[in-house]
Amino acid sequence: MPFAATLLLDDAAAAPISAMWRALAEGGVDDDRLRLGYPPHVTLAVWPEEAPVESLVAAVERFGAAWDALPFAPAGFGVFPGAPAVLWVAPVVTGATLARQAELVEAVPDAPCHPLYRPGQWVPHVTLGQTAFPGRALEVLAPLWREARSGRLHRIELVRFRPVSVLRGLPLGRAPGDVEAASRGRKKVRLRHASECARPP
Repeated sequence: MPFAATLLLDDAAAAPISAMWRALAEGGVDDDRLRLGYPPHVTLAVWPEEAPVESLVAAVERFGAAWDALPFAPAGFGVFPGAPAVLWVAPVVTGATLARQAELVEAVPDAPCHPLYRPGQWVPHVTLGQTAFPGRALEVLAPLWREARSGRLHRIELVRFRPVSVLRGLPLGRAPGDVEAASRGRKKVRLRHASECARPP
C-alpha cells in the first residue's frame, strides 16, 4: 500500500467539510470519503509502497517537531477533470504552505514521490469526492458553502492507504497570531467557484 503525508484540518475547518461529504453521500453522488474513514486533510505527498518507511517516519517526526500550525482558508470549489472527475475544496495558497510541502518532499531523496506531488506540480486541496456528473455535485455542495470556515492545519500524519492506517502523527506548534486566526475562523467566507484544469489527487 502507498504512503501519504497529510496535514489535518482543525475542528472548525473540518466540520463543514464533513457536512459536504455527508451531503454528497445522501444525494447519491459519492460516499467515498465517508467510507475512507479519515478526517478532512490536505495531502502533502504520496510515495509508493516500496518507499523506505524509516525515512518517511523520520521526515514526519522532524517537521512535526519544527513546524507551526498553518492557516487554512477555503477559497472555492475545484474540479480535476477526468473519468470520474474529482471535486475538492480549494484553499487560499500561501508561500509558507508551498515551502513546507517542498521541504518535506526534498527531505526524502531516497523516496521519489508521486509526480503530481513534486514541488511546482502540487495543487493543495481537500478532496470531497469523485463523480461522472460534477455539475450535479456542485448543485449539492453550493448551498453548504455558507457554512465553510477558516481554521488551521494543525497536525501532520504519515499514513498507509487503503485502508488508512496511521503510522505516525504529531500536533504542530501554535503559530504566531493564532488567536487572531481563530477569531477569523468564526467568520463566514464568500462563495467563489473555481474549476481547475489540474491533475488528480
